[in-house]
Amino acid sequence: MNPYKQNIFYKDLTINLTACRVSRAGQDLCLTPREFALLAVLLSHCGIALSRSQLLEAAWGYAFIGESRTVDVHIQSLRKKLGSAGDAIKTIRNVGYKIGD
Repeated sequence: MNPYKQNIFYKDLTINLTACRVSRAGQDLCLTPREFALLAVLLSHCGIALSRSQLLEAAWGYAFIGESRTVDVHIQSLRKKLGSAGDAIKTIRNVGYKIGD
């Protein structure tokens, strides 16, 4: 991810990396820090399928000790909070998740 990039845009989502804010169609969304991190990682790798372990490493850091299903729970919550935009997060069977084509 470009360290100088402040915003990521995807369809009607805007992610402000500096302020840790997400908006959809101009409306601010209330995401947890982990949901925000997951969305930022997915969008910074748009179109690329990321494994659960890659997402754990990127969003939780190296010190995370826990079940990889934690990612599934957070993705489910993220999809719900994003509304119809959450449909863009695709489950890639036996791999993990991706957003975009």
